[in-house]
Amino acid sequence: MYRIGLVFMTLLGLGGCEVASVEIAPAPDVVVAGVTVVLTLDDPAKPSRLEMSIVALITRSHLAISHELPGATVRVTGEHGQSVLLSEVPDPTSTCVTQLSDGFRRPPAGSCHVGRASWSHFAPGEQLSLLVTLPDGGILTGESRLPGSFTPLGLSLKDGGCRVQPDTGHDFSWPRVYGAQAYIAEARLTGLGELWPNDEPLYLVLTLRDPELTNMVFPRDFLYELIDRKKWELHRVLHQGLPEGASANVTIGAVDRNWANWTRARNTWEGQVRVPSVFGDGTGMFGTAVRWQVSVESRVPSGDGDLPLCGAGVAD
Repeated sequence: MYRIGLVFMTLLGLGGCEVASVEIAPAPDVVVAGVTVVLTLDDPAKPSRLEMSIVALITRSHLAISHELPGATVRVTGEHGQSVLLSEVPDPTSTCVTQLSDGFRRPPAGSCHVGRASWSHFAPGEQLSLLVTLPDGGILTGESRLPGSFTPLGLSLKDGGCRVQPDTGHDFSWPRVYGAQAYIAEARLTGLGELWPNDEPLYLVLTLRDPELTNMVFPRDFLYELIDRKKWELHRVLHQGLPEGASANVTIGAVDRNWANWTRARNTWEGQVRVPSVFGDGTGMFGTAVRWQVSVESRVPSGDGDLPLCGAGVAD
C-alpha cells in the first residue's frame, strides 16, 4: 500500500561518475485506517426506518505488506454529541474484508472494529467526527458529512420487495442526493442455475462516479464491473434481464466526497490514486453513505396478493 523510504546520495563532482556513498534509512511503518458509516433504509417506502453500521479496518503497513494492529480504540461522534464506540472483532474476513464474486477473499489484513446502533444516533446530512487512538498513543482523526436521505422514484414495493418480468431489465432511478459525490450499487443474485453454479451468490457492483448520474438499469449495467469476463453466456442472459426463477438483493447507496475520492478511477503507473481523509499519525479514509435496499424476484404473476411489479420494464 504505502512505502516510505529515504535515500541520501552524495555524488562526486562533474569529473567523476561513481557514487561516493549511499545511505538508506529503514522504511517506517504506516498506519492506514479505513472507516465507513452506512445508514440503511430497511424499506425505501418507509424512509424513517433506518439502521446504522460502522466498520473500521486498522492496518499497519510495512514495506507494502499489511499486518494487523490490535488494541486500537475507534469512536465516531455526531455533531449533536451522540457517539458510538466500536468493538474489535477477532475475524476480519467475516465483517471487514469483502468477499469477491469469484469465490476468493481479499487477504485478511488489519484489525476489524464494528459498531451498530439504531437510526436515532445519526441522521442523514449530519456531520460526523472520527477519533482513532492507536496502541502506542498515536491519534488519527477525520471528518465527514453524511449524504442526505433519498428514496427511489417510481418503485412499487410490498414489504421491501417487488417483481420483474423475466428477461426484462428494470430502471432504478432516484433524485439527486444532497452531499452525494457518487453512487455505489450492489447486487447479490441467486437462482441462476448453471449460469452460476457456485454456492455463494453472484456479487455484482456498479459505481456511478458522477453525482449527476441518478439511474441505472438492472442487471445490465452491473456487467461493466463483472470480474469474470469469460462467462459469455452469463453476460448474454443478464444483459437481457434477470432470468425466470432468479432473485436478487439490490442495494444503492449515496456516498460522500471522502468515499468517492478514495475509490476514484484515475490511475498512474504506481496504481490507483487515492485522496486520504484520515490524518494524524497515519492515513486512510473516513467515508459515509446513505443507502436503500430492495428484494427483487423474476417471475410471472401468481395471483392476488403477489408482489407488485417493480415498475415498467426496460427493453434491450
